[in-house]
Amino acid sequence: MPYDLLATCSFGLEAVVMRELAALGYTAKSPQTGRIEFAGDDHAVARTNLRLRSADRGLIRIGHFPAADFDALFE
Repeated sequence: MPYDLLATCSFGLEAVVMRELAALGYTAKSPQTGRIEFAGDDHAVARTNLRLRSADRGLIRIGHFPAADFDALFE
C-alpha cells in the first residue's frame, strides 16, 4: 500500500535530500522549504529514516488541512 511520505530537512538542504531519495530509488513529488514529498510503502518509511543522512526524519502524512495562522491550526 503506497503512503504519502515526507522527508523533513533544514532550510537549504532540499536538493541534497532529493538526490539521496533518488539514490534510494524514490522520486520526489513536490519539494518545498524544509520538506520533500514522495511516495513509498512501509519499508520506505524505515529505509529512509535509516539511510537519509541530510534529512531530519521520514514521516507518513495521515492528513492535511488549510490553516492560515496558529489560531486556525488549533481550532
